[in-house]
Amino acid sequence: MRADTSDVVFRLLIALGELWDGLQRAEIEPSKKGLHMSKEYLGGYTRYSAGPAARSRLVFEWNESSRHLRILRHEAWPGFEALVSSTVGYVRSEARARGLSEVVDSKLLKACQEPPTPARRTIATTETAAATAAAIRRQPLAR
Repeated sequence: MRADTSDVVFRLLIALGELWDGLQRAEIEPSKKGLHMSKEYLGGYTRYSAGPAARSRLVFEWNESSRHLRILRHEAWPGFEALVSSTVGYVRSEARARGLSEVVDSKLLKACQEPPTPARRTIATTETAAATAAAIRRQPLAR
């Protein structure tokens, strides 16, 4: 699995995340195929947590307007591509049955197209966060 916006499957995961709440309101349960996802709005960024079960294997923050991707957790996820693919197929089928295919397909089609500008990518690991916090503690307070 590549957590990078140059990867089509990863962009499809973001598109599913953007559609997630609306799908659930339309009584389409995307987690039925095994993909579990949650999202949290953080003022400009949206944090997505995704995994094949309740425990997230991938946690990232995405800012669409600045095209900035922050990777917070990126663990091995065997079968990632197949899981996203089967979820997309299920969502499309259910959306078609409910007359929502136009909305869903346009979002997924956009995800399949190469983005016009590359995204800036930052990987934040626990070691990086701990080192940053330690450096801040060592700095004297400004008066």
